[in-house]
Amino acid sequence: MRKVIAAELRDSWSAWLGVCLGFVMTGFGLTLAALVVQSSLGARELIPEMESDAYTIIGGSNLLLCVVVGLSVVGAATSLVLDSRRGAVARLGLAGATPGGVVGSQLCQLAAVAVASAVVADLLAIAALRPALDYLQAERGAESAGIAVPAVVEPATLVAVNLLWVAVVLVGGLRQARRASRIPPVEALRQSQGAEPTRARSVARWVRVVLALLIVLGMFAIVPVLAANRGRETFTQIMQLNLFGLVVVGWLLAELMPSVVRPLTAAWTGLLPATVAPQWWLARATVLARAQRLTRSVTPVMFTCGLAFGVLGLPATYNAIFAANGVDVELEHVGAETFLVNLGMPLAIAMCGSVGSLFMMSKQRTAELALLGIAGATPGQRTRVATAEAVIVTGTAALLGLVMVGVSFAHLAYATPAAGFGFALAVPVLPFLVALLVTGGITIATTVGPTLAGRRLPEPRVIARLVAE
Repeated sequence: MRKVIAAELRDSWSAWLGVCLGFVMTGFGLTLAALVVQSSLGARELIPEMESDAYTIIGGSNLLLCVVVGLSVVGAATSLVLDSRRGAVARLGLAGATPGGVVGSQLCQLAAVAVASAVVADLLAIAALRPALDYLQAERGAESAGIAVPAVVEPATLVAVNLLWVAVVLVGGLRQARRASRIPPVEALRQSQGAEPTRARSVARWVRVVLALLIVLGMFAIVPVLAANRGRETFTQIMQLNLFGLVVVGWLLAELMPSVVRPLTAAWTGLLPATVAPQWWLARATVLARAQRLTRSVTPVMFTCGLAFGVLGLPATYNAIFAANGVDVELEHVGAETFLVNLGMPLAIAMCGSVGSLFMMSKQRTAELALLGIAGATPGQRTRVATAEAVIVTGTAALLGLVMVGVSFAHLAYATPAAGFGFALAVPVLPFLVALLVTGGITIATTVGPTLAGRRLPEPRVIARLVAE
């Protein structure tokens, strides 16, 4: 079995390389957050206790949010890799591998990728720790104390975080590994490049949906308790709940994605008449036919849009609430920079995950565009189809991202009176559009760019290369 696992690792490294950016960024976020916590705890005798506690809370919340976002990103990336290697999984079954053996092979690959990415992530986190601590001090206005928080790096902490990271990867990929083990070998060979198989609804997925929904409802249910025990920190507690809720709503939508992404995409993309943009409708038909691919594409981009909207929209609304209620606070310390301290790492993980996921699907997309070339499409038309597909992915993700931040706004509207304030909403439309354009530009570049190399090859050869894998 060890020889089989070693052979699988040799054959699959190029597939895993396509999603390694998201893996490295998630590991980096976990390690850096843990090192910030450790450094702040070690500096309790050097800096004011309130500052030490603040750094500890920031690091701990980043650790938790990186786990939540990382699980979704790892699950989507693992699904893409395993689906791209359906033929290899089929050959394992035909060679006599048991379902347990297939699961073990896939988990060993995941563990190897996790360990390799953890090593890179550790080096990056160690290098970034000093600048991160300095940024925290500057952002909180505490640099005037003249005492820098010492950067503490303990090998035991690195080992513990790396074990946590490996656990996150294995948990995130276990469901996909089990799904691969249930594919009948002959059926997998038949479907390796055919129509997408119908996937049974997962009981575990609906359990996670219920859990995420209960957490979101709990954010609202706890508001009367906060109102009954109103104090100076009540609004701060509401803000913390609001930040955490933004990510949890994203998790909820990610779990619901297989059920909602296709009807949502079909609804809004059907608004454009077919006679106006035939390439748009061709791209629309492609993404709707490849619903599983659409799900995996939209999930990380949705997190990117939702977190970006939260970083921009929530502090603007907090400032509007403060201004409307005449609160005497330093509003300059409640801005996008402040929220990047809490949401910057999850946002970076989502962005890297979206780039990796879209890159992983480039071979299949290139083959589809080659089929269009055989049917008579010009290179320009094929590029416009790929661009339209990227725009569709971005549009669906943006709509779901608006749902994420919309729930946070609704929570604020409900919870703000518990702190004795009146609610005021501020939606920075222009920054939202800029964030959407940047995300869309990255999505288009990652979708269209890898397909351009396929133009230099004859279309039958492009398709044959994909089928042979």
